[in-house]
Amino acid sequence: MNILIEGWRGINHSYALVNQWQILELVKLSKIAFKDVPYINEDWNIKKNDSGLEEKDKNIINSIDHPLNNFKYDITYRISSPFNFEYNFKSKLLFVFATSEFKNLIKTDYINGDLNLLKNKEDFFLHTPSNWSKAGFLKAGFREDQVLVIPHGIEINTFKLISENNKNLIREKYKFKNDDYILTNVGAMTQNKGVEALIAAYGILKKKYKNLKLILKDQSNLYPRKANDVFNKLSNTEFNEKYKIIYDDMMKDVMIISENLNLKDLRDIYSITDCYVSPYMAEGFNMTPLEAAACGTQIIVTKGGSTDDYFDDSIGYQIESYERIKDKNTMLNPKLDSLIEILKKIINKNDQSKLTRSKYVHKNFSWEKIAIKLKKEFEKKLSK
Repeated sequence: MNILIEGWRGINHSYALVNQWQILELVKLSKIAFKDVPYINEDWNIKKNDSGLEEKDKNIINSIDHPLNNFKYDITYRISSPFNFEYNFKSKLLFVFATSEFKNLIKTDYINGDLNLLKNKEDFFLHTPSNWSKAGFLKAGFREDQVLVIPHGIEINTFKLISENNKNLIREKYKFKNDDYILTNVGAMTQNKGVEALIAAYGILKKKYKNLKLILKDQSNLYPRKANDVFNKLSNTEFNEKYKIIYDDMMKDVMIISENLNLKDLRDIYSITDCYVSPYMAEGFNMTPLEAAACGTQIIVTKGGSTDDYFDDSIGYQIESYERIKDKNTMLNPKLDSLIEILKKIINKNDQSKLTRSKYVHKNFSWEKIAIKLKKEFEKKLSK
């Protein structure tokens, strides 16, 4: 099978990372050509926003041939933003990777497309990573058979269990004590991530559990909103005035990481974390909790969203939530009381399930398995 990929690579934006991980497996299964698509932000570049992949993997990705003129590929696969829906491609079929975090497709989400035309095409398909996201494209008018749900994966050679001795050394490096209980969230500080709920829960519980610590990694190299912006906004709310969630003792035990991390650094953060907390409101997939679980860390995620596709009771807990719709966008409201009750139940408890979590993720969500699923879908559509 000959596949032409048109998209992003080189940087640590989620679409580029997904593309790069898929490429590393697809090159073992098919013949790949690659066409670079300009980043959506002119300030993004490999120097400032490096992917964090190992050099050997970068070399494989960068050595892929450019597309040949006048050659008809089996598949054109596009993965960039805005989604390029242009019905002009040199292949038998066109697949566009796309996510609908808010179950709503708006005109700024895509370029070059006529939805009324595309929804009737037999050679145009969407690849999206969750059933939550799929609902947005069905709502926009695409056919059920046009929208393929294939999840993301994790890099099992990196995101895995490490020894207790190594964990202790990493804790020492970051100046954490052995009896500290660490909550973590990494990623963009955009509102849909729900970091405010985590900070609120941490601020409330910190008054009782003095050994509670919080690690936040923002994506200020990609997005303008920083972790400190979230704290400043929360400080000026009526909620903070009533419950006093932002105060000196809690702030001194918050570690904020803004710089780029390579995969090993990220693995280290996951590994010293006692609980990875993601009280998100809207996500296309939400990969970081899955990576954390692959390292053996218990996770807490919002119930009812995209993580339902990969969640299993063996890897953690779900926050009760309810849906709300505003301006046609669907979001979840994770219940703060539910998050706090879960944390009360697990803080300072001996965790005996690290191996079970890691095995579950490795068995079901390796990038190798994901790439095989993607190729099978390509083959299935080609055979019709």
